[in-house]
Amino acid sequence: MMMTPTFRSSLAQSMNDLVAFKRMEGFDYTAQARILGLFDAFLCNQGYCQSTLNQQIVDTYIAQTANLGKNGRYNRLSTVRVFSRYLHQFDPTSYVMREIPVKCPTQPRWYLYSPEDIAVLLKYAKILEPAGSLRPHSYYTLVGLLYATGLRIEEALALNIADLDMNQGLLFVRNGKFGKERYVPLHSTTIDAINRYILRRKVTSSSDDESSLFLNSSGTQRLKYAGVSKTFRQMIRHCKIGRGAQKQPRLHDLRHTYACNCVLRWYEEGVDVNSKLPILATALGHVDINKTQVYLHASARLFQYAAQRFYGTFTACCGKAV
Repeated sequence: MMMTPTFRSSLAQSMNDLVAFKRMEGFDYTAQARILGLFDAFLCNQGYCQSTLNQQIVDTYIAQTANLGKNGRYNRLSTVRVFSRYLHQFDPTSYVMREIPVKCPTQPRWYLYSPEDIAVLLKYAKILEPAGSLRPHSYYTLVGLLYATGLRIEEALALNIADLDMNQGLLFVRNGKFGKERYVPLHSTTIDAINRYILRRKVTSSSDDESSLFLNSSGTQRLKYAGVSKTFRQMIRHCKIGRGAQKQPRLHDLRHTYACNCVLRWYEEGVDVNSKLPILATALGHVDINKTQVYLHASARLFQYAAQRFYGTFTACCGKAV
């Protein structure tokens, strides 16, 4: 559900209008609205009562954020810059923040899970405590589903049993990022695994809530992101996955792995990868293909297939091997 804080400053209505406009464009804008709420509180504390921005108030806010970390500061100031540009469209006298006095944060490092990594994770998931509870089955199925479908973790945790069409082999994402709905195809092995989990869930769960797919160890509540993230980090450490990597592998890296595996499989099958990328973008729930390209990383095997394809095309054009 998209939430909007209650703005109280003299620019409250303009902030509400910006959030509404961004959501009309298809953006969730919840995080940015929360950041605008911090700027709104700052304006109130400063006693600011103008209907536009001036350079002094913006410079004061920039100075006040100087003690924040680089990423946090950049996120706050970039949101305020968007707001300043929005106001300037309606009143040219309103000050525009031209530059952000901090560098754009670098993209986090990604980790591509190998089939061996996934096998070890799934094996460990089966012995999670408490023994005999639903917890091992929930994590085994959840990790396998993320690896096999590329779902966002929030999308997977929000799934209901009614969102699964086992006969058609489809999974329905009701409220993905930017509010986009989509169907995700399921492999027969994934369907079998989910069916086994649902049967176990019915035996173990004491919950009257038959809608939530992934339940906690007692079977009484839907799994929460904070708990899942903590448990997954423990699984990664116990299984010694990604040792020596710059950053610990994340849940979100399962999504990166899915995207790269799709491209690798298409290379193996000899199909036109470029023609398949819109399909991958749809499966991942991206607004456009540019978002999908962020998830495509060159592995050693991918380099090998790309080189082989280039060699085949080049020699075909030349009529002989070189």
